[in-house]
Amino acid sequence: MTALAGESLACHDIAVTLPGASGPVDILRDVRFSVARGEFVSILGTSGTGKTTLLRVLGGLLAASSGKVHWHGVEVTGPPVGVVTVFQDYTHSLLPWRTVRRNVALGIESQCSREERDERVDAALSMVGLQKRADEYPWRLSGGMQQRVQIARALAMEPQVLLMDEPFGALDAMTKASLQDQMQQVQELTGTTIVFVTHDVEEAVYLSDRVLVLHGSPANVGLSLEIPLSRPRHQVTTKEGADYLELRHRVYEALGHKHE
Repeated sequence: MTALAGESLACHDIAVTLPGASGPVDILRDVRFSVARGEFVSILGTSGTGKTTLLRVLGGLLAASSGKVHWHGVEVTGPPVGVVTVFQDYTHSLLPWRTVRRNVALGIESQCSREERDERVDAALSMVGLQKRADEYPWRLSGGMQQRVQIARALAMEPQVLLMDEPFGALDAMTKASLQDQMQQVQELTGTTIVFVTHDVEEAVYLSDRVLVLHGSPANVGLSLEIPLSRPRHQVTTKEGADYLELRHRVYEALGHKHE
């Protein structure tokens, strides 16, 4: 991974209150953390703790009720240039009448020349291993490949920060493991800062430089845990190591699973 250098995103006392059936509901309160450039940070929490809400605030897609988010020191008041969000629902984010190549190009078609667009699309497809499927249509691909297309489209935009909302949550275990390793390679190649929402403890510990656990109602950061495992990581040997198992145990405890 590219060496960490300075602060990329920072949350300052973020609170979010949303309307509910019985009146306003406090989702987040006093959320404070920062993410360094090139860092991979996962956000976990039990259902309803506001993981996706927090990601939307970071991406400028939802305004906080109070507090501020800064992107390179500038307050976020809308989606910042250089920050791209990848959601779980790839089936509705891809256009079925466009080929894989044209889906990947969608975010940059009006921003650069045809030559630059083609170069960036080719590079993104190469990073996710889809060069040979460039002229296929998404509906002919497996779920895992469709998710790769969505990630490639984000990478073609050359983001400084990727915000990922449970991107592998709907995939089977083998496909998920393959995409986890693909993400390791992508970050190694690009040095992109990644904030990754997941409900999967093993996935978070395996991928991350640091894990944040949200807890409480309204939620805030109950645990910020450094993950000092060497890279590259391996699905078998890394997960069999005592260091990995101890970190996994600490995250489970923070989520309230005392006997995991």
